[in-house]
Amino acid sequence: MQEMGPAIGLAGLALLVAALIGRLLIRIGPKDHPDGDRKNQAKAMPTSGGIAVFLAVLPATLALFAFQPGWITMPILAALIGGLYMLLMGIWDDIVSLPAIPKLIVQILIAGIISYFGVRTGFFDFGKYYFELNPWVALAGSAAWLVVVTNAVNFMDGSDGLAMGSSAMISAGIALLALLTGHQDIAAFAIVMLGGLLGLLVWNWPGRLFAGDAGALFVGFYLAALSLILVTRLQVTVWIAPSLFVGILSDVLLTLIWRFRHGRSLLTPHREHVYQIMISAGTKQSVTAFIFVWIALHGILVAGVSLAFPRGVAMIGFVALVVILFLISQRIRNAAIRNGLLEP
Repeated sequence: MQEMGPAIGLAGLALLVAALIGRLLIRIGPKDHPDGDRKNQAKAMPTSGGIAVFLAVLPATLALFAFQPGWITMPILAALIGGLYMLLMGIWDDIVSLPAIPKLIVQILIAGIISYFGVRTGFFDFGKYYFELNPWVALAGSAAWLVVVTNAVNFMDGSDGLAMGSSAMISAGIALLALLTGHQDIAAFAIVMLGGLLGLLVWNWPGRLFAGDAGALFVGFYLAALSLILVTRLQVTVWIAPSLFVGILSDVLLTLIWRFRHGRSLLTPHREHVYQIMISAGTKQSVTAFIFVWIALHGILVAGVSLAFPRGVAMIGFVALVVILFLISQRIRNAAIRNGLLEP
């Protein structure tokens, strides 16, 4: 556990740096202007808070390498480089609003390259059945995971503190699971990320600084990569990773299914996520964020407890959480339809 001392100190430093840079971004950074659609805030708001997280997390992570040179591995370097590309794309998108399809194509390309350089898993399990994957299938599946999680975090970044608060909890979960299984390097990287996210949340939770696409794309990609690296190291079950992100993934995927079933376009902006319906119904954004952080905690508990049981338990736990969240989302949507908050 001695290796965690520098990580905890650097996480505290990352928190301070992110908070200070966040304060600077509030004053001179790019602004997110209301558009009468998804961006329905009352006035232009400071955005690209992800810059603060990246500028806090990257130097702290590099400093970790000075304490532990053996922690420098190709997958971790690839995750950082991929996160940098996602950050730059996000900053660009925050300024000029990039078209969705070209942006997705570039994300797939980046994810494929990063997977090729080691951020991938070579197996899949379905219950007690364990499958070694063809290398190209493993690469494609791992790249798909990176893209899906990255965009899921981005889609959920529409309420103060929700996406970044959930991401902070997920960072803590990755750190905890890595510590429990003896992978102290991954734990250290996740703890540093947690520090950077807490620094941003000083401003993001009260709604003074949006994470922006810069924050959502970088944070989503980097955490997706860390979870994939951890799963690959453990060689136990791939279902640990989606369990960590269960709240974010469930809202996004259930909303896409809802829109498809009701003939809605999957590419046009909308306000039909469960969290958006909750806010429209009068739930405070801080309360909504807390609920999703609480869901993330349960995903961590499922992932952690599953380590003590046979392989299929992780999948069962994940599916159980999704079923519960599906039933809750159905009740919320039905109530929204009855009250005129959602078109049937």
